[in-house]
Amino acid sequence: MTLTERYPPGRAYLLGVGSLLLVQGAAGLIVRASGHDPHAATRLLSDPMHSTVHVVWGVVMLLAVARRDPRVERGVLLAFGLFYVGFLALGLLVHHPLGMQIDGKENAFHAVIGPLALLIWGRARRRGPSGLPSPDLEEAR
Repeated sequence: MTLTERYPPGRAYLLGVGSLLLVQGAAGLIVRASGHDPHAATRLLSDPMHSTVHVVWGVVMLLAVARRDPRVERGVLLAFGLFYVGFLALGLLVHHPLGMQIDGKENAFHAVIGPLALLIWGRARRRGPSGLPSPDLEEAR
């Protein structure tokens, strides 16, 4: 089995972004628990609520990868993409939405990860479990 068969784009995205969010969110919570303000220490760490959102999504994404079920992976990609596009819209419309310290850099990050998840979901939806074009879609052309 090749690397791209083992880790099609959706699974690779979930593994990479899920790991990043889990580590970043956990680091923010650890810094906060040590009595420091993670957002003031570095822009890479977030306030506790935003860090918790990252930890939760990181865990969900990594659990989806562990299941190795393309339907679950596509479902998580769709939910994550919609959530972060919504999060982006909220961040652009409201200063520090829901009390979270979301500013320009955070909005830029959300503007990449949300739409990219939806793009990968759309491509994965048109492909079979192997990551190759679905035979039923090929016959319909």
